[in-house]
Amino acid sequence: MPWPSATDYDESIQHPRTCFKDPDLQDGVPAIDRLGMPFVSSGQFAYVFKLKHITGKASAIRCFRGFMGDREQRYKAIDQHLDSVAVPAVASFEYDSTGILVGSNRYPTLVMEWIDGPTLDVYLDAVIQNRSVILNLADQWIKVVNSLRAAKIAHGDLQHGNIIVQNGLLRLVDLDGMFVPSMSQMISSELGHRHYQHPRRDEFFFNCDLDNFSALVIYLSLITLAERPDLWKKFHDENLIFTRADFLSPSNSIVFSEIRKIGGEHKRLAEVLEKACQSAPSLTPALSELASPVSKLPSWMTQPVGAVIATKTRELIPGQALSGAASSGAASVPVTARTGFTPGQSYPLPQAVSSGASTSSFPAKAVGHDWQSVRVNTVPIAFTFALTGLFFVWAWFPLLNGIYRDLGVQGNSQALTIWTYILGSLAFGLFRAIQKAKTGTPAISPIRAPASIQYPIQMPTSSPRQSSKYPSTSSPSYSVVASKARHIYHRTSCEWARKIAPRNKVSFATATNAQAAGYRRCGVCLP
Repeated sequence: MPWPSATDYDESIQHPRTCFKDPDLQDGVPAIDRLGMPFVSSGQFAYVFKLKHITGKASAIRCFRGFMGDREQRYKAIDQHLDSVAVPAVASFEYDSTGILVGSNRYPTLVMEWIDGPTLDVYLDAVIQNRSVILNLADQWIKVVNSLRAAKIAHGDLQHGNIIVQNGLLRLVDLDGMFVPSMSQMISSELGHRHYQHPRRDEFFFNCDLDNFSALVIYLSLITLAERPDLWKKFHDENLIFTRADFLSPSNSIVFSEIRKIGGEHKRLAEVLEKACQSAPSLTPALSELASPVSKLPSWMTQPVGAVIATKTRELIPGQALSGAASSGAASVPVTARTGFTPGQSYPLPQAVSSGASTSSFPAKAVGHDWQSVRVNTVPIAFTFALTGLFFVWAWFPLLNGIYRDLGVQGNSQALTIWTYILGSLAFGLFRAIQKAKTGTPAISPIRAPASIQYPIQMPTSSPRQSSKYPSTSSPSYSVVASKARHIYHRTSCEWARKIAPRNKVSFATATNAQAAGYRRCGVCLP
């Protein structure tokens, strides 16, 4: 089947109640940028959207760019292995092979914890003159790489864009190329960023030594920048300081030459890296064999002053007006390729919301129906209604058939009765779908941005999803489990609780404790 484009994903994710099958994701609202479009980060293999929850927390929805036949098998292997080891730097995730509906087909998604913070290159640009902060990063980096190796895994694409600095601590995202021991008979699904990978790496080099070269490149870059911050402006682009050209010809590389001049540890590691460039990828030594962390304390206990910086983002902050043409009510603006949309194509923007607009808790509703939701829901509702009506065929068939006979219809009254029943069921389905769409996310593009959106911590005491299977309680005293990836807590008997990976599972003595920790209750089991 055809694979969705960036625009297809953009249109679909604006309607969470329709596109997600997970009832808790259906209650989320996609973040928007200052142009009024869904806030998205575009990578080589996926588009990442930010979905806000009413607790104020958020999830990253990773939507894939194309087909990879064994993607589900790989993520299941990663999931199972990470359940048995502890790697705090790796972001929590849950893979769903049918997570999002785009058009009439479902496609896989990866729901991850949203990690706030700049990528490594953006962070370095802000702290490039702070030697102690950069050396602290280098120290952290050794610990992160050692934790991966101790867990017998390799990330597969260690580079600045996949390293997030969250409150001064390093976190890893984008696990598409990860290796775990059960993948020993597989080949690599990607070759990683060319400015960080061994020049002779190919898809057949796929084992726990996969990160050795890129880990050394990043560590040497960090300790070099701590001593020579002037090299940042001189050599940084889509890299830190090294490029593939340096790896192909180390003897002619200006970067290698500048590092050797520093002497000491820098010169030694530069010579190790140069030798690795000229050898097979499998012969690159592990970083743990070349350097040791200065501090044995946890990273959060050794952060120097200035390690945390303000994050710059294209996301629209609640209360902030849409920028440029969007705020003036212009019909459209070009959306650049960096947002993940087709370059040069224009998209309609909403009229700016006045400062007197409602600031109701979550979310703001726009005028009109969600026609995408209507289209998707009409036939299932009509089919259910028609199927139920078959149990009462003894009543309605003679009645309608008698009416048509009284009106003088001869011969085809029975066929006319059946067609009336079918059309009536469709009409009922359309009516119910429109009613349902009124309570869902509006089908407009882009999303209308209210002047401010507030996210209350406490959930409503009642819900339309209340059922006899899960009776409500005014003061819950039973234990609940929560998902770190989705920020939701459930009854232990809930079907969605059973889908939580063990490493993402958090237990609470009561629902009140879960709410106090910032989790929101499941909309299915209503704990």
